[in-house]
Amino acid sequence: MHSSRVFQRLTERSDSISPTSSCPSTPPSSKTWSEPPQIDFCVMKNEHREKVFELVLDTFFRDEPLNHCLAFDLPTEPIEFAELVITIALEDQCSFVAIDVQTQKIIGVILNIIKSRSQNSDRFHVNNFQSEKLRFILNILQYAHGTIDLFEQMNTDRLLHIVIIAIDAHYRGLRLTEKLIHASLERAKTELHLHGAFSEATSLYSAKAFRKQGFQVYNEIIYIKYDAIRLANLAGEHDRCQLLAKQL
Repeated sequence: MHSSRVFQRLTERSDSISPTSSCPSTPPSSKTWSEPPQIDFCVMKNEHREKVFELVLDTFFRDEPLNHCLAFDLPTEPIEFAELVITIALEDQCSFVAIDVQTQKIIGVILNIIKSRSQNSDRFHVNNFQSEKLRFILNILQYAHGTIDLFEQMNTDRLLHIVIIAIDAHYRGLRLTEKLIHASLERAKTELHLHGAFSEATSLYSAKAFRKQGFQVYNEIIYIKYDAIRLANLAGEHDRCQLLAKQL
């Protein structure tokens, strides 16, 4: 999916940009806007694909606590996962981008997919990915579900799965995460006729954003209890992964 030109830009950034607060795993920026930008929220389309790909690799895979702790080789290592999520999200037509009206720049994205109880194969199975670090994270997310069957809990055969939220660092503090979640839930309920949504929140701030939208905690795991050696640096505020869900 990614062109050599996009890959080159991302490689150059990974060498030159220092980590900044740019995804829901980091607290809102203290930046104040003299006049907040006008922002449009629209369903993600194929025309947004390249810029979404760049934003996700530039922010989510750089700053999200698990990704940061395991030190992904950026930009190469998470590419296979990012490409797959974006591809399925486009197929399911339930993801949103936030666009600065003045600059027409994509400043935020929420990547959602539809999970079905009757799916014969899981395209996100851990064995489908080459990266050992990625497989390690996917096992953590799977472990967070425990024995909970969300389809049974919500009495439905289809659920919205919120996989990734990424926000441009310069637009923190505008509640974009909450607004992207809200837009996704509205479309899932009114247009896609889904009856539930869930996500694995891997940080304190992403969990707070979901709870503000009415999500409840169904299960959680403490990182250092899962692996006290590899996840030893996650003993602070981002110390757990929570399975959150909401009936629609």
